[in-house]
Amino acid sequence: MRFSSKNLAAFYYQLGTLLQAGLPIQNALHSIQKTAPRPMRRAVAELLAVVNQGSPLHEAMESCPRCFASLDVHTINMTERSGALDVGLLSLSHYYESLAAARRKLVAGLIYPVCLFVAGVFIPPLPYLVIGKITTANYLWITVGLFVRLALVVWVISFLLRWSLTVPRLNLIVDRLIKAVPVFGRLRFDYALSQWLSSVRLMLRAGIGIVDALKSASSMVHCPLIADAYDRAAPMIGGQLDVSQALASTGVFPDELIQLWATGEQSGKMDEMLDRLTRFYEERWRRNLDQVVTWLPRIIYLLFVFYMIWQVVHLFGLYMSTYNNILNN
Repeated sequence: MRFSSKNLAAFYYQLGTLLQAGLPIQNALHSIQKTAPRPMRRAVAELLAVVNQGSPLHEAMESCPRCFASLDVHTINMTERSGALDVGLLSLSHYYESLAAARRKLVAGLIYPVCLFVAGVFIPPLPYLVIGKITTANYLWITVGLFVRLALVVWVISFLLRWSLTVPRLNLIVDRLIKAVPVFGRLRFDYALSQWLSSVRLMLRAGIGIVDALKSASSMVHCPLIADAYDRAAPMIGGQLDVSQALASTGVFPDELIQLWATGEQSGKMDEMLDRLTRFYEERWRRNLDQVVTWLPRIIYLLFVFYMIWQVVHLFGLYMSTYNNILNN
């Protein structure tokens, strides 16, 4: 089972810090066996056992495919080969810490409206259950059944979305449609750009060439638009066009990214420009996340209002039915 972003961030930070201090990988893994996040200690022991047999860390991680994502394994592989494993580990730690912080912010913003919605579903029909106007089965259908149906709808949509993003050509259409969604689409694309730029920067620092860095980062970022854009730009890189010009010809990458990339190429300060671009897109997706956190509760409040109106109309119908029965009797 995959570990939480919080646990992965702590594990990669501990291991990267120890390697940065000069400890061999075997000693570093042995040192954090008891201090690693509790859910990960068994996996750390398995990694240590494989590494002690002479295998590199990325191969040890490949032996636990259900624990570590392919992005992690690929990053560790690239940085191990270049002798900058500590840089790769600390970069992964920063990535997962950002992801964990984003999730915490989103959950914190949804707690109150979700609790309010749950209360609005369960409380209004309760008096009718008490006085016997509805049966227990009807009450459960109105309350628990509603959440089951909502969960089923969300699961089906999520499944279809994930599936569509794995189908060639269809994934590009779906990715463009998602990108066009206000706020959320921009959030997702900016997040993918920040991870893509961060991966390219990391590989360049590790001594990997720009072509290999772009190819690896584009294949691992899980964004069909970026992967397709690189595939179209790759034949032009190193030939008749600079990287910035080749990327610009795809029409996918934003103008500010192209301009700063070109500035880095011309000034010879590509590493500094990649740092600036990564920070820029990290800050931008965080601002978009703040907007999502602001608007999601409002959407839930709106759904709650509509549901309460429906409940009032439905329960008023029950009330009028009871009243007419009394009059007729």
